[in-house]
Amino acid sequence: MARKQIPVITPLGPYPTLPVSALALNFVFTTADSVNFDQFNFTGRELIIIRNSTGGALTVTLESSADSLNRTGDVTTYTVGIGLFAMFWVGAVPGWNNAGQFFLRSSASTMDYAVVKIPG
Repeated sequence: MARKQIPVITPLGPYPTLPVSALALNFVFTTADSVNFDQFNFTGRELIIIRNSTGGALTVTLESSADSLNRTGDVTTYTVGIGLFAMFWVGAVPGWNNAGQFFLRSSASTMDYAVVKIPG
């Protein structure tokens, strides 16, 4: 089965058209797929926000890919505590690019993601 595609959010700013309309600055989290796993379109300018809104600790794995020296370095089963958030800034493409995608694996479908593309 194919991985679930996580939408990438592009925030408004730094000089939005005024007045800023209602809900224009809001975003929603996307629920993780703990069976088929997740991915998003990857440019190297993304901030991943991970939310655990459940009553138990959950884990997430950020899957690397081989760089030009054939090195990999997954962030493996990182624990996100009960009611907490975690963030990871993907500031470079080498080592994370999986055919234009970034791969994530969650231990439960109650984990939520928001992926924000930082303009630049």
